[in-house]
Amino acid sequence: MTNRLRVAAAVVAAAALGVTSLHASATPASVVGQQAPSRASVAVGKLTPTGCTFGAGTAACDLYALSGTTTILGTSVPIWGFSPTGVAGSATAPGPVLVVHQGDQVSVTLHNELAGQTVSLAFPGQTLPTGSTEDSTGIDSGTRTYSFTASRPGTFLYEAGHTSGGARQVAMGLAGAFVVLPSDGTAYGTQPAGYPATGYDDDAVLVLSELDPAFNASPGTFDLRKFAPKYRLINGKPYPASDPIATDQGHKVLVRYVNVGSMTHPMTVLGGEQVEIAQGGHPARYATTVAAESIDPGQTLDSLVTMPSGPESKLAVYETARHLDNNGQHTADPTQLAFGGMLTFLDTNAPPPSTDGVGPVSTHIGLSPNPSTGLSPVTVTADLSDATTGGSAVSQAEFVIDDAATTGVGFGTAMTLPGSGVTIAGATGTITTAVLDGLDAGRHTVFVRALDAVGNWGVVGSAILNLPKTGPQTTNGSIADVPANGTATVNVSATGDDTEAGGVITEAEYFLDTVGTSGTGTPMTLNRSASVVSEDADLSTAVLGALAEGVHHVFVHSKDSLGLWGPPLDIELPIDVTGPAVDAASVGPNPTNAVLADKSHPGNLLISTQITDKDAGGALQSKLTDAEAFLDPKVPNPVGGTGLQMLPVDGKLDSTGEAFYGLIPLTQVKALADGTHHVYVRGQDAAGNWGPLFAVNLVVDKTVPVLGALTASPSPTNGADTLTLTAPVTDASLIAKAEYWLGATDPGVGKGISLPVSVVAGKVQVTVPLASVPQGNQVFNLRVQDLAGNWSKSVNTTVSVQRPNRIFSDDFESGGFGFWGGTTGGVLNTPSAAQPGPIEPGSLRGLQVTMPGVGYLTDNTPAAEASYHARFVFNRNDLVSGTNALSLLQGRTAGGQAFALDYRLTGTTPQVRMLMGRNTGAALVGPWVTLSAGTHTLQVDWTSGGSGSLRLLVDGTSKSQQNANNSNLRIETAWLGVSAGTSPSSSGHASFDSFASTRFTMP
Repeated sequence: MTNRLRVAAAVVAAAALGVTSLHASATPASVVGQQAPSRASVAVGKLTPTGCTFGAGTAACDLYALSGTTTILGTSVPIWGFSPTGVAGSATAPGPVLVVHQGDQVSVTLHNELAGQTVSLAFPGQTLPTGSTEDSTGIDSGTRTYSFTASRPGTFLYEAGHTSGGARQVAMGLAGAFVVLPSDGTAYGTQPAGYPATGYDDDAVLVLSELDPAFNASPGTFDLRKFAPKYRLINGKPYPASDPIATDQGHKVLVRYVNVGSMTHPMTVLGGEQVEIAQGGHPARYATTVAAESIDPGQTLDSLVTMPSGPESKLAVYETARHLDNNGQHTADPTQLAFGGMLTFLDTNAPPPSTDGVGPVSTHIGLSPNPSTGLSPVTVTADLSDATTGGSAVSQAEFVIDDAATTGVGFGTAMTLPGSGVTIAGATGTITTAVLDGLDAGRHTVFVRALDAVGNWGVVGSAILNLPKTGPQTTNGSIADVPANGTATVNVSATGDDTEAGGVITEAEYFLDTVGTSGTGTPMTLNRSASVVSEDADLSTAVLGALAEGVHHVFVHSKDSLGLWGPPLDIELPIDVTGPAVDAASVGPNPTNAVLADKSHPGNLLISTQITDKDAGGALQSKLTDAEAFLDPKVPNPVGGTGLQMLPVDGKLDSTGEAFYGLIPLTQVKALADGTHHVYVRGQDAAGNWGPLFAVNLVVDKTVPVLGALTASPSPTNGADTLTLTAPVTDASLIAKAEYWLGATDPGVGKGISLPVSVVAGKVQVTVPLASVPQGNQVFNLRVQDLAGNWSKSVNTTVSVQRPNRIFSDDFESGGFGFWGGTTGGVLNTPSAAQPGPIEPGSLRGLQVTMPGVGYLTDNTPAAEASYHARFVFNRNDLVSGTNALSLLQGRTAGGQAFALDYRLTGTTPQVRMLMGRNTGAALVGPWVTLSAGTHTLQVDWTSGGSGSLRLLVDGTSKSQQNANNSNLRIETAWLGVSAGTSPSSSGHASFDSFASTRFTMP
């Protein structure tokens, strides 16, 4: 049983017994032997200022650090604690709860009366003025006053400060709760809109701590690394001594958790919900409903719990993550179970305080006979004593089995007391055969508790009753060497366990697929005579060979000395006689010339395959364990395990389907003749079955292709953008790649300019872009490579290249300006400048220029152009020209400007115009053309001559044209962006996209 389950079981069992009853019912007199007292519901109400002397806006508190003792369930334990009076014996651990009003000027005077200890105080969450904060020096004796303003409401703590012994002092008890109350009766006062409300009806402070008696006995020398709490306390008390929290039905209770211990404590409310509203004195931004919430050491937590309605409503408040025990009682004897620890109750009918607040202790719980067959009654015995828990007489006792469901009424069965007094030995009770008959087989917990004369029910004692109604359990079943293919014997083993019943295993047997009558199965061998034994049997090849392929079942069960056969254990026995199949396989490079290798495995060809193990019906079967390959095997079906080893791609053989790879050295391929060869692959499964061979053709081709005479078209090129080269070729169907170069110098095989290649009617064809090819007679060289990697010898032809129409273009999609000759000033290639439209519908990037200052790109591609055409997409965005016109595009000669496209913003109207350079005189200025809002396509057509021309088109429509003698001018450079005209008043940014320039016409 896990700690968490043990806690839940203990709380539920206690509830069933009435100790921690969560049921809305009074204890009937017929069960407890006396009339239950009638008490009106009592509400604890809200905290009021306490622990200090209060004046007008002031609170003066005294804390005396004293040594003392506390009583834990009748045992006296030394402590260091705080007292508000300094009277000997008045110190408590934790110290008194200090409650003040928000805004109070608080002064806390520390009186150190601990001999040999330097003590200071710390107030986490409070701001102390400079000079009054606690320090590491503390005081050895006398007093020190700490003053601060309780400026914000909430739940806080105080504790011994950070002196060298501060940690030990806190562990000994020098800590307590500090609460600041707002004036409006809520927990945290008026909160901002949206914050959870913090109103409540009752509140209670739960100070959480731990206690290790070994540490408390010698706090100065104890090794804190060995600190191991034996008790977990709420307000200094463990259950059942812990005080209930009195409230009323339907009340909203504010539970103020304060953790002054050294461990994290997750706290829950069994049967209710906690709405968390603050941590560490800080209100939560959102209300959170939690099942359990952890409070770290030195932290506080505030939660709201709404009480249910109904008589005697109770909700258990307890720590979920640790044993509900006191000093580990539940581990002393595996058949005993008791509980305590950090547990109390929100109680709408809490009893009044009493000098004797703890009930009798139940010990030496006995059950006879145990184990029990259920055929005769079981006697319950127990010793009862109130000697260490208040000294009152024991008045009655009762027991319950597991929980309320076993009794049908929710309360215990009365026990007989053989006498009277503070201590009674040998109280007895009887579990009848009728009750035993109604219990499930297995282990049951019998809880016993007693009541003293002043009305305190004591802590529960318990014992475990073994009620074996079925035989022993069979566990840990396994079959070695499975899956099996029937060619070898396999061993079946299991463990017979009669520990629950306390008997001895006497027999074991197994059945195949169908469970027969007990005692008619195949006997198994036992390794000894004991409650726990190993059971073994061998399944022969004859037995296995008779089984069909698929999953079978071996059912094993055990018999004990009580003559009971236990339930069968199902152990799967997979039978697999079908080898795995190859789903797909390949080898590459293929074809091969015995020179080219796989890129990832130099010097080798790569074999790849996917193999899956399925049965004859196609269902997945066994995991794969091996794979191998053969190259041109000499026999049709080689012996398994003699091929080329293949490896799993993921490095693991853990699936019914695996990808494998293997390597064939090129040295082995070089010895093969040209032609088609065969690579075979297959896999092996966990049953030892090799699958069928799967063939892959491997073409070996070490013969180079041969090119015939090379022709070119068009020749001359007449300004065409591309040139087609054609040549006959051998092995036309195997050509994979082509490259070309210009001139007489061969760059080396594979180092030419690569081009896509096609083969039509036994001839290879490639298309060569001419944009970067110089004009004039050029020698074009071509060679090709086949699929096997063999390069042909080169062939060539001479072509007269005439300059193509296109000069330069950039759609800016490359993400940079690497195609341009240079950049000047502030320019960006950015998605925000993209201008999708008719020219480039899918534009994702563009050129952005931002003022002030120039920012442009330079294109050096033009070469003494007598005819120049340029087009680009432009969006002014918020570009302001300032006092001058801005140049968006310039066509420039070697010595100056041939033309310019200018921009200005007149008021709110954007305009553009053209300036045309002439052989002599000033530039010819064109009219301003108004642009509408948005994106526009701007085009410039420029020609040189005695009557040269310059035309501006906006969105394809001619807007202006100038003519002048510019015959001496040639375009050598183009500038795109804002290259001139900027002024201090220029501002904003503009976008450019889809730039293109040509020589003859603009498509």
